[in-house]
Amino acid sequence: MATLTEVSGIARKTIKYGSVAVVLIILFPVFSRIAKTIYLRLNPPPPEPPTVTFGKLPKLIFPPTSAGNTPEYKLETIEGTLPRLPVVGRAYVVGINKSRLLELDRIKNKILPLGFVSEPEQLDEVTYRFYHPEIPAEVVVNIVSRGFAYKYDWTSNSEITGTKTVPSGNSAVTEAKGWFQNLGLLPDDLAAGTGEFTYLAATGSAMVPIDSVYEANFVRVDLFRADKDEQKIVTAGGDTSPVSVIISSAGDNKRTVQANYQYSQVLENSFATYPLKIVDKAWEELQGGGGYIAKRTIPVVIIRKVYLAYYESNDPQEFLQPVFVFEGDGGFMGYVQAVDSGFVQE
Repeated sequence: MATLTEVSGIARKTIKYGSVAVVLIILFPVFSRIAKTIYLRLNPPPPEPPTVTFGKLPKLIFPPTSAGNTPEYKLETIEGTLPRLPVVGRAYVVGINKSRLLELDRIKNKILPLGFVSEPEQLDEVTYRFYHPEIPAEVVVNIVSRGFAYKYDWTSNSEITGTKTVPSGNSAVTEAKGWFQNLGLLPDDLAAGTGEFTYLAATGSAMVPIDSVYEANFVRVDLFRADKDEQKIVTAGGDTSPVSVIISSAGDNKRTVQANYQYSQVLENSFATYPLKIVDKAWEELQGGGGYIAKRTIPVVIIRKVYLAYYESNDPQEFLQPVFVFEGDGGFMGYVQAVDSGFVQE
């Protein structure tokens, strides 16, 4: 028969080892998750096979460029090499209006707040020009793309050319977004996106960029879509956008002197996945004169950054597709279509 001392010792050991067991049971899931995370980082699972739902995709629409010598490229990224990038990417369907029925009436209602009340002049099957009845302004609209270009002739207005009190910085971006919102033309991805501003000075009948807001007669604001799938949406202009507005120092209907709106809706739930080129192949294409140069200011380009983004064309496109973006010194931006060539139409 166990003595009281022996029973007490057994009880203490039971409590001790029982406590250890409870702690281990509690910590086991935590250690298990940490171990799994480390393993997956070292051994990531292969991506799901591409769905290729839409068949071969069309070639991207890049603006025509003037013939010239291919730049000399040098790669000097932070890593010292090309980065490792995904080998599968998404292509989204873009909603394109194919019906012209009642579209002109819808556009009339959109531009009515700008004071355009007269009937338009038809330029071709899909393009119309409206003239403002009170000021030297016009707007050209496309009833298929639903895009428009607004222009006010500011050259004879001394109030504009003689004053330099344009909105600055973020105030200009906010005003630009408000202008489109008043027309019912500020979708969520533009509202949540960024805006870039450029100060301009009047020189004769032209506008030239200028650094100081205090010397500016105008400020141009370019609105960019918010990132998609944690990737930027880049444009044909590089640092300019198909959605932009130029604001003056004047008020009322002379405040905005120019605006462009070329916007296509991306269908969020209508996408397919496609195999992408390896980044080395895209780099070879760029060096060989392939792809598209959105911005170039110097003959020898040092590439500092390479990444994947989505490309937004100035023209209507069927799909929002990924591109490799090469950024370099002097503001250089070059794009190469990212979808593997075997899945792109000839």
